[in-house]
Amino acid sequence: MLKADRRIWFRYLILVLIFCVTCSLQSQIIDTDTSDVVIRKTSKEKPLDFNISDVVVKMNKEKTKYIVRADLDIPVTTALKLNVADSSEQIIMYLINDLTFKPAVYRVKWEMAKCFGTELDCYSTGKYLCEFETEQFIYRKDFYIK
Repeated sequence: MLKADRRIWFRYLILVLIFCVTCSLQSQIIDTDTSDVVIRKTSKEKPLDFNISDVVVKMNKEKTKYIVRADLDIPVTTALKLNVADSSEQIIMYLINDLTFKPAVYRVKWEMAKCFGTELDCYSTGKYLCEFETEQFIYRKDFYIK
């Protein structure tokens, strides 16, 4: 192999390694800012069972963020956690962390920044998991960002 060919392959290898490290760092960033999480009671009726609805994803007017929402059925007073994980099941966002809720139906709405380039604090298209955890069980609902 010629020296020039080795240099090209070496540069290519370095670029691939940088790309892999950047991707792995991106999946390890956990968003702990809950200022954009809105929780409101939508019904005072007491549900029969714990449940999380299908997760709905829409774009904001500026097309820069995904607006994501899920409805939670809570039949008894309980402390709950609500997280978002990527497709490898690594938690990337904490929405609710050990808050106590009374029996009712709640709507949780949050924003996820859309990726336009190489930003690290954004969310690319793909599969995500919304994980609803109480003292009794863990329930997961997957959703997709297109």
